[in-house]
Amino acid sequence: MLDEKDTLPLVCVFERDEGIEELLSVVRQMNFNAIRGGKGDFGAGSCGRNNVTTVLVSDNVERSFELCASIPTHIPKILVASNTSFDFRLAAARADITAILQRPLQIGELGDWLKQFAAERSVLAASILIVDDDHITAELHAEILRSAGMSVYIVSDPVEALTAIEATSHDLVLMDVQMPGVDGIELARMMRQSRQHMAMPIVFLSAEQDLDRQLAARRFGGDIFINKPVDPKHLVSLVRLRADRSRTLRSMIERDSLTGLYNHGQFKDRLIHEFERSRRTGSPLSIVMIDIDNFKSVNDRYGHPVGDRVIRGVATLLTNRLRRTDVVGRYGGEEFGILMMDTPPCAAGKVVDNIRTMLGDFLFDASGQSFAATFSAGVAGAAASDSPENCIARADSALYLAKREGRNRVRLAAADMEMIGSAE
Repeated sequence: MLDEKDTLPLVCVFERDEGIEELLSVVRQMNFNAIRGGKGDFGAGSCGRNNVTTVLVSDNVERSFELCASIPTHIPKILVASNTSFDFRLAAARADITAILQRPLQIGELGDWLKQFAAERSVLAASILIVDDDHITAELHAEILRSAGMSVYIVSDPVEALTAIEATSHDLVLMDVQMPGVDGIELARMMRQSRQHMAMPIVFLSAEQDLDRQLAARRFGGDIFINKPVDPKHLVSLVRLRADRSRTLRSMIERDSLTGLYNHGQFKDRLIHEFERSRRTGSPLSIVMIDIDNFKSVNDRYGHPVGDRVIRGVATLLTNRLRRTDVVGRYGGEEFGILMMDTPPCAAGKVVDNIRTMLGDFLFDASGQSFAATFSAGVAGAAASDSPENCIARADSALYLAKREGRNRVRLAAADMEMIGSAE
């Protein structure tokens, strides 16, 4: 049987023997997998052999600064300390310590840091769209960015750029100014005509030397102007900084604070967008509504913090088991919504039913008591004559039917209404 901790972000904890169990318990109660570090040595213990998301170090540990300095720089380090003087913080900065938490430890602040670092480690590679009629130059720049770990897509015809932007979610557009037919400035103005693309960073990369044209590029939507030829390191640094800032701001606006999934409003916006795309292209689209079974009893029996952990656990399972192209949102409370592109309802139902089975194998812990959670789901397909609101209503109806039939099952809102999964 699978254990809940196997799917959770891993935190390595260094503390003296008398305080280690308490600190491990605090981290685990926030829905993280916590393991004990070695005796003042990160590499020698189990932490050095696992994919650690964050290291939590107490200043009670001997040579805590030396320990932090020895940990790989890509792993965030949190120091729990009593001293917060300027000299102490300076020494912590020089030891590559990412954050300092002052005693008495504020659990909420610790949780915020751990969630931030876990989210940063789980973020997918930045997606960059290059729009340049010179295919050789575009491929050169794409290879530079790909070698830095980014996902890059190329459009050589500016007429196809808007379609490419709408078809796939990108973090930044790298665009040439001088292109035939439609130049980069005109294309940027067209992008800014839609509120959906108002916040999309646009970086102009061009040999354009006319200062007025450069100013026009900035005035009509360009965030920065880079002259060709550009140094590869300079290009990577600028693109990464702009893309990361865009993703951070977008996440703050679009995401649910508990789960990191799309919030209700953003999910509805994506539904409208994907519904129109499905209607335009004729590709199938399935809408799934999920509700955790008997969730009120979980809160009543184990408390709301445990209930929050169940919600986060379901959210983690959904994001881990669905495709990158699928859209997952927290629709409200213990209810989730999923948009599965290019997927008919029957296939979508089977995928969700497999996830339902996996959830039943996970064990949640509440003060030494283990329990499993289940969910019910309804699936509806987008029809050409339908509307987004009707799709949601039909998926909800199928969900309510699954609830009435005993929960822990998936129902299709299709003509045959075939049940594709149920509790044993």
